[in-house]
Amino acid sequence: MYTVASQQMSAPDSALFDLTWGLGATAMGWVALINPRGILEWIALRRGNGGKVWPSRVAGGVFAVVGPVTAIKGIHHLLELKGSERPTIFHRTSGLSPVLAAVMIVVTLLVAAHAWRTSDFLREAWTAGGLPRTCAVLATLGALAFVAFTVSGYMAAGILCCTAAGAAAAGLVLLRSRV
Repeated sequence: MYTVASQQMSAPDSALFDLTWGLGATAMGWVALINPRGILEWIALRRGNGGKVWPSRVAGGVFAVVGPVTAIKGIHHLLELKGSERPTIFHRTSGLSPVLAAVMIVVTLLVAAHAWRTSDFLREAWTAGGLPRTCAVLATLGALAFVAFTVSGYMAAGILCCTAAGAAAAGLVLLRSRV
């Protein structure tokens, strides 16, 4: 008996995963290295680290180097695929059973509802309106869509939703002075 975690990814899904992971790691690494608007200090102070940012910059440097390599690897694999093998957005791979998928989606909905009830940051983004509200809603919806598509077996659509959720969350953090 094989589980979903032990199954090997197909070539198109692996290439998309490498491309998306590489682009995300590159962006995260450069944000940590550049530290726009003092994001690292803000995160360190909220965690109670007293504003120490050097560990985050070291991790950012690693991601800034490894990310482009992985993205190039993903692009290379995508270009090697023949026309019929190239992934489409709604190419179905192996998904979870419908009952387990429904349970995971419901749990994700409950976690999102709990986050909106208890997170001062999300509530402040909602009351700020405009762009912070849009980023908070898009980050939440993107995360929910990521889980729904991935457990249903639509890996490419799930990866795109994850990318959109990450971009919206990054926008929300960058707009923190407006919140």
